[in-house]
Order: sequence, then structure tokens, then C-alpha cells
Amino acid sequence: MIHVIRHYVPLRKAILIGSETVLLTLVLGMAMSNHLWGKLSGPILHNLARLGIGPEEGLTRCWTSALVLACLAQVAIGFNELYDFRISNSRYDRAARFLGSAGSALVLLLGTVTLVRLSKLEPLLDFPGLPFTHRLQLLTTGLVLGFGLLYVWRNLFHYLQRRWNFDERILVLGSGKFAHALASELEGRGDSGYEAVGIVSGLDWVQGKHENPASERFLGQSRRASDREPKASNQVSERPDSHADEEAPFALTGSGDAAAPEVSERRAFSLAYQRRDGDLPEVSTLILEHPIVRTGNSDKSAADTETGDSDSAPKPELETLNQSLSSLVRSRRVNSVVVALENRRGVLPTDELLRCRLAGVVVEEGEALYERVTGKIATEAMRPSYLIFNRGFIQHPAAALLKRCGDFVLALVGILLTWPLMIATAIAVRLDSPGSILFRQERTGRNNKPFTMLKFRSMRADAEKGSGPVWAQANDPRITRVGNFLRKSRLDELPQLFNVLVGDMSIVGPRPERPHFVRELSEQIPYYGQRHIVKPGLTGWAQINYPYGNTIEDSIQKLQYDLFYIKYQSFLFDISIAFNTIKTVILRKGT
Repeated sequence: MIHVIRHYVPLRKAILIGSETVLLTLVLGMAMSNHLWGKLSGPILHNLARLGIGPEEGLTRCWTSALVLACLAQVAIGFNELYDFRISNSRYDRAARFLGSAGSALVLLLGTVTLVRLSKLEPLLDFPGLPFTHRLQLLTTGLVLGFGLLYVWRNLFHYLQRRWNFDERILVLGSGKFAHALASELEGRGDSGYEAVGIVSGLDWVQGKHENPASERFLGQSRRASDREPKASNQVSERPDSHADEEAPFALTGSGDAAAPEVSERRAFSLAYQRRDGDLPEVSTLILEHPIVRTGNSDKSAADTETGDSDSAPKPELETLNQSLSSLVRSRRVNSVVVALENRRGVLPTDELLRCRLAGVVVEEGEALYERVTGKIATEAMRPSYLIFNRGFIQHPAAALLKRCGDFVLALVGILLTWPLMIATAIAVRLDSPGSILFRQERTGRNNKPFTMLKFRSMRADAEKGSGPVWAQANDPRITRVGNFLRKSRLDELPQLFNVLVGDMSIVGPRPERPHFVRELSEQIPYYGQRHIVKPGLTGWAQINYPYGNTIEDSIQKLQYDLFYIKYQSFLFDISIAFNTIKTVILRKGT
């Protein structure tokens, strides 16, 4: 994986983005520089002479501008989520979103070229010797041809991806909740660049226990029931607390997914575990790939097993696992062994891990991989030793000064650009329901210092008169008609630009919470108060990755994202979050 602005980008995604940049640049560059090839006509020579440049410099400017336009076109592709492999893998979504991306890119590029022309900033985006009307015509033609080529290439890319799996193969060492949660996250994120090939308890290789054939290996694909009705196989990722106990035996059943033909065979099954007390011996190793499930005298592929109650599903054959960890790594072609043991004392197979490491296999902490894949800190990592000795959580004075200057400038520009919209919103709030236009509420800021946060009122004036402080609910009856629109469009948050301007808030940071809820959550969630070591934000990493929630579990999930942001906080990371917030608002995600 490649590390870019606190994001870990899978290599295949980086290859896709880079290859599409090259293709678009080639098409646009050839279209927009064609007039400079061969023998030049009189008008073109006259225009170049007027600019004081030669044909070679003209070609350089054309290709540089083509690269800039190609990157802008890819912004439109990104806004349509076509770099999310879970969406791009679907032929229907791919075709529909490519069409929308082409239209968005055409409007964006033509608007940019026109704006540059009107602003007399053509040296920044210039095609020397080409009249303005011809620029627009050639740009339109080049963009249509470019997106046609990209669509063909994207189909070929996904075909090659299905034919040759380039995922990094991971063996998870551990048998507790965190190990199963990590494997579930890997299986549930098709664009992570990782493939979980197995879960190993680790007990079998402590003090030579691998010579005892007591451990068992399950061949087949797994499916989690967790005392619930069967789900569609694309519902993979579950919360960590839904896994069975660490010492529990598990049954393994196969389940096909006919609704996802574009998903590779290995990912056509959901990953999960159903407890089967007494039916099977204790499991030490679970192999998560898709071999044959033996049913009586006949062999049946796991993909042919019908989804349904696990009692009616054929039980996979058990095989004795009588080999060392290093042998298992070689036989399963494992690239990395990830240690996800919740209690390592006496159960960490040090000799086996050392043998794997010296053989060139990567051995790393499960928490580190979990952060790279999910963009949040695991609840299992919320312990003093991890937070103290792990890299990150750096608060540099220069970085803080840069962030404050950026907040002040962006808040000021935001107020200047949106004041007509704020006036219109204030009038709508006043006409819709009685009460004040602005809603003032005490929130907890940096270092637990309280401040008054401003919002446009979106609820009735007496919303908490009888109930006291309560979280907003879905379809909350206290929300007014205008307030419902303001919440969905995020317009109710605009007055917080003044909070940013005076220094109570930042543009990016954990969302501020009310002191009443802070006290409650701090009592129930360890390290909840650590989110207050930075200024609260108008938007945040949790807001673009997790929907609105009003439960303790939701607060835990958001805390994981907030701690990840605090750990890796940087100016470029803030820019990335701000960009993704704009994308979230435009696509109307969340609440």
C-alpha cells in the first residue's frame, strides 16, 4: 500500500488512478496540441509571435495544461465514487457513473477554461495559438474520446484484477474478538488490497505444541449467524462485539451470492462465524478460502451451497493441522502474519514468528493493519501502552500556528462568500416557526473549556422544555420543515464559521459535544476525554466516515475515528477531510 496524506492507498488503486491520468493526458494533449504539429499556418505563427514563444514552448504549455485538465476530470470521477472498487466492480454502476462523470467533467473543464479566459489568467492554463472557440470544441471532443477510452480500460482493468489477484495475503494470529473483527474488516472491504487467508489461535506453536495433532483445520467458506437470521452475503462487516467468545468452537458453512456476479469467487461469500457448542472440537485454525466442501459421498463447491439455516447446511470436513506456522505460511503463500492476540503472555509463538520474519515474511501488529484498512483506531488499541508508545499524537507549535492561520482565512472567506445565503436562511427560519433565528448552545471545547456554539435553529423553540438534554432521533418530530432541509444540506452549520473566526473551533476536528453528554460518555467510554486535546471542528474525520448516531456504540465508533485523526493530524490531512466533506454534502450522504 502507498501512504498518501494519512491515507493508505492500495497499490492497485494507485495503478488505476495513475494509468487513467496518463490516458486522459495523452488524449487531451494530442487533441489540444494538434495545431502545433507539422508545418504551422500563418495565424498560428502570428499568435505565437504575439506571445513571444516558439512552437516547442507552445507544445510544452499545451501538454502541461492537458495534465491539469486531466486531473480536474479525475476529480469528477472521484466525486462519482468510481475509485471505490466496491462500486466500480459493478458493471451497471460503472456504466451509469461513468456517464455522470463525463458530464460533470465536461461542465467542470469548460467552466474552468472559460473562467481562466475571463480572469486573464491564461498563462496558468494555456493552449497557445488556439482560438478560444476552437479550444472549447477540441476540449469537448477530446474529453468524450478520453472517457470512452477510460471506460474500455476500466473494464479491462477489472477483468485483469479478477483473473490475477494482486491482494496481499494475510494470516491473522489470534482467536479472540479482535482477530475475528480484523478478518471481517479485511473481507468486507473489497478495495483494501488485503486478503485474509486464515485465522490461527497461536497456541499450537507454543512449546512445541504443533507436534500434537489436536488442532483442526476447516476447509470451506464461513458465514456468521450470531444468533440472527441469515443476511445477504455482501453484509460482511460487523461490530467487534458481535463475535463469539475467544474459546468458543465454530461451525463453518458455505453461502453463495448470485446477486454479485462482478465480485471475485473468493469474495462471493460472506465471512462470519456461528457458534456450535458441543458439535465440533475447539478450533485453532480457520482457512477462509473457497475450496471443496465434502458432503457425504459427493464433493460440492462452497459456491453451490445454498444460503439458509446453518443446521441444514452441509458440515465441512475436518482435517488435522500438524505443521509449523512457517510451513503453514509457505503452503498458503502468506505475505504477512498479523498478530492480533488479545493476551500475549504465554501464548505468543516467538520462535515461529522469528522463523517467519527471517524467511522474509512481514510480521506486524494487528492494530497497525486495522488502522490502515479502516481509518480508525481499534477499541482493543485503546490502552495506555499503545497510546503512549505508538507513533503519532504529535502537537507541534508550528503546525498549530499554520492550522490557526488556515482556519482564520477559510472562515473569513467562507463568511464573505455565504453571507447572502445566510441572510436567506435566516429569513426562512424566521418565517417558518416562532423563536430565535440563531440557536446558541454550550459545547465542550479544547481542554474541556466550554464555549457557545452557533447554529441556525432547526427545531422548535421549546424542543427540550420537557425532556431536558436528549440526542436528536431519526425523523425527530421536534425538527421544523425548514430545519429538516437545513440539516440535510448542512446549512444550519454556517454560523459556526464565526466560532472558527474567534478561535473557539477549527474547520476540521472532532465535532463538539454538549457537557451533559460528555460527562455521561466519559464515564462509560475509556479515553473519551482525549478527543478534547484538540479544538472541535466544523467537520471531521468521523463525520465523513460514519453516519449520524445517537447511541453509546455510535459514540465509540466515532471516538475511534477521532483518535485516528488526532494521531495523524496534519495540514494536508485537514485539506483531504475538507475536500471529502464537500463531496459528502454534494452526494447528500449522512444526515
